[in-house]
Amino acid sequence: MEKQWARMVCFVLALGAACWSASAHRAVAIGGAYGGPSSAVQLTDVTLSQVVYGYLPLERPQLWVALDVPEASLVRARLGVPAIDRLRTYRVQWALLGPDLPLSPLPVSIPSGLGATLILSSGVDDASRLHEPVTDTNSWIVGEATLHLPTGGRYYLVAWSATGIDGKAWIAVGEREAFGWRDLMSLRTVIESVRTFHEAGPDPRFVAAAKALFLAGISLVIAFLALW
Repeated sequence: MEKQWARMVCFVLALGAACWSASAHRAVAIGGAYGGPSSAVQLTDVTLSQVVYGYLPLERPQLWVALDVPEASLVRARLGVPAIDRLRTYRVQWALLGPDLPLSPLPVSIPSGLGATLILSSGVDDASRLHEPVTDTNSWIVGEATLHLPTGGRYYLVAWSATGIDGKAWIAVGEREAFGWRDLMSLRTVIESVRTFHEAGPDPRFVAAAKALFLAGISLVIAFLALW
């Protein structure tokens, strides 16, 4: 029993430490449909490491993330697709929309007054497979770039697909890690939500911890009854 408790404590501590590691992004939104500028997920600190997980439904296969910057900025961004077998042929493209950008033709509606720049992307490739240790999930990285935002204002990162199936994708920005106790307290919920998004099933680490807690509880009850 002591070994089970020790393993459980080590697991919790390991997860907490992982939250502050460079491999983790703060999940801002998980599993919604953010298919236009009015429903875009808003990010105000683009230096902070953050990720948005979104569905790309067949009727509107787009994912919009709004970036609000006070001045000209450089932003590190990644585009990923969950490593799910049915998405192996899924093709996602993306672009940066915003002020002072050239106007390039895109298969998405560009808000008035904004320009657009297509960002290089690729198809799914196992060589670009990424394992995220905190959630124990896998993705294919299909786009990665350092973007120049030439002036202050609102920009959009937009991902879309013409593959013709219901799909999923995520967009991550920033490199600066900053986590607090609130993030740690919501860690289990976040991990479960991200694993659901990746169709990865329940986290076996939490199952083991729950079993250890249950057995410990039963032992305490038995010990209490024995002393009663």
